[in-house]
Amino acid sequence: MPDIYQYSDYRAFLRDYFKEQKAANPAFSHQFFARKANIKSSGFVLHVMKHERNVTRPVLLNIARAIGLDPAQTEYFEDLMAFDQAKTQSDREFYLGRIAAKRKHVKAKPLDDRQHELYSAWYHPVIRELVNLVEDNADHTAISKLLIPPVTPKQAKNSLRLQKDIGVLAVDRRGKYHQADAFISSGGPVRNTALVKYQKDMLEQAKVAWDRFTTDEITMHTVTLCMSEDLLGTVREEVRAFKNRLLELVGSEQKDPERVFHLNINLFPVTKSMKKP
Repeated sequence: MPDIYQYSDYRAFLRDYFKEQKAANPAFSHQFFARKANIKSSGFVLHVMKHERNVTRPVLLNIARAIGLDPAQTEYFEDLMAFDQAKTQSDREFYLGRIAAKRKHVKAKPLDDRQHELYSAWYHPVIRELVNLVEDNADHTAISKLLIPPVTPKQAKNSLRLQKDIGVLAVDRRGKYHQADAFISSGGPVRNTALVKYQKDMLEQAKVAWDRFTTDEITMHTVTLCMSEDLLGTVREEVRAFKNRLLELVGSEQKDPERVFHLNINLFPVTKSMKKP
C-alpha cells in the first residue's frame, strides 16, 4: 500500500492505491472495492478520484476500512479529505496545519511540507533575500537585527537551518549561505494555501509600515475600479505582467543590492456581481 503520509491529496492516494492493487491482482475492480467498502455505486470511487464527486465522513471511513488503514492513518486520511473539500482559506489553513503536524515523523519530507514550512513565517523569504547582502551571513545575530521588525537570533538561526534543509539555501566551503535552485515557483493546493497565509501575514506588516518608515521609504497606492467581469481577466494579466517586469528589472540591475523590499498587489471584489442574464 502506498505510504499515505507522503500525500497531501487523498484523491491521488486513492488513484495510486487502485493502480497498485490492479497491478498485483488483475481481477481487482471498482465493483469489487465498492462491495468491500459497502458503497452502493460501483463507480463512485472512480468519480471521486476524477474529482467529480466528494465524499462524506461515513463513506470515507468505509473506504479507509476497506483499504486497511489503521486509526492514525484513518485520521490523517480524514484531514486530507477535509483539506481538499474546505470552503474557506481559514479552514484550509487549519487542516493544512494538522496534516503538517502528522507528517513531522516522516523521514523523506514531501515537497508540500517544505513549501508549508517556507511560508510559515514572514521572515523566511526575507532572510533568503538578505543573505545576498550580508558578508558574514552565517552570523544569525547580525541577520536578526537587520529585519524590520527584528526577530530573535534563535529565529534567524532556525530560519537559516530550515532553508538549508529544504534546499532553498546552500552553504559553501567557507560556511557562507547563498541561494540555491529551489521549488519556490511550483504550485499545488498546499503551496497555494501556505502562500495565501504568507500574503495575509505580509499584509499585517504593510498595515504598520506607515508608522515604521518615512514616506521616502515606501510607496502605496490604491484604486477602486468599476468594470465588467470580462475585463477582469485582462486586468489580472496586466498585474502579472507588471510583477514579471519588476522581476526582470531587479534581475538586470547593475548596482549591488542595498535593501530587501516587499511588494503586495491585491485585486479583489468589494461588491456583489450585477451581471445581467
